[in-house]
Amino acid sequence: MINRLHVLGIGPEGETLYRQVLRSPGLLLTTYANRLGWSDAEADRALEQLRRRRLVRANDLGEVRVDHPRAALERVVSAEEAQLATRRQDLARLRDAIDGYAADHRVGQQGAAADEPARERIDPASLATVHEQLAVSTDGPILVAHHADGLLPEDLPVVRRLLEEGREQRGVFLGDVAQDASDYVQAWADSGESQRLSPPFPSPFVCFGTQAALASTGWGKTTDEHVILRDPVAVRAFVELFERLWAAGSPVDRSDHGDDQLVELMRQGLKDEAIARLLGISLRTVRRRVARLMDDYSVGTRFQLALRIADRRSPGDT
Repeated sequence: MINRLHVLGIGPEGETLYRQVLRSPGLLLTTYANRLGWSDAEADRALEQLRRRRLVRANDLGEVRVDHPRAALERVVSAEEAQLATRRQDLARLRDAIDGYAADHRVGQQGAAADEPARERIDPASLATVHEQLAVSTDGPILVAHHADGLLPEDLPVVRRLLEEGREQRGVFLGDVAQDASDYVQAWADSGESQRLSPPFPSPFVCFGTQAALASTGWGKTTDEHVILRDPVAVRAFVELFERLWAAGSPVDRSDHGDDQLVELMRQGLKDEAIARLLGISLRTVRRRVARLMDDYSVGTRFQLALRIADRRSPGDT
């Protein structure tokens, strides 16, 4: 039998004794112990568990009695729920205080005044953890200006899950990154990222909606150090920079990553399930690649996508 009283700190023996007293109230504790085959010490421990919760009581003669369980248990449950509500309020207040503790941390890290714009230096070893924390604590699209040795989706399982659940992520790459680190580019494409080749930008950065930006501390230089920016003006500036890079960008050429084969199978009229089996990839990956290609080539149907790719890769294309 399932012990429902364990949430009150009452063990199986206490539950068993409680049911015995409910069925046969007013007997001596030794009588219940004999019926259950318990020692006096075992019966005493079970009785004490019930008495602490005021579910049973013993009179001067040693007879064990109970109130109606609806009244007794409703009283205990109501008291527990009140404590739980208070606990929730305390946790909510603690959550509200997190920003204040983060400000203290910034002061300790930077030696800056507490009223300076929010800026936090990040230990390179904690970059992935910080990236994921920013992703889950913000909303809106994630905008990534990639560099060749950036974090992979496997380094950011929480971000990968967010993309699977529909969070938008867009990425821009320099041409040499797309060429020299093709596996890196493809890994993010398969995770659901929309991608473009962009004009040059000084340093990698990530925008998390309009609430935060994660950028290199050495603007225009190669460095492993990063900083979190939360000042609205600074974040908006990074978002605007990304949008300009995106608008001036072009689709990523994925001819070396199986997209030619995928498009050819589409033109043959195969369904996504069959394409996934033939290419040895998941159905979700097939659909992500198709959606990403349609976005890259600004088309609304799969047939238009096949035509655009064929035209772009034809021998006479300049």
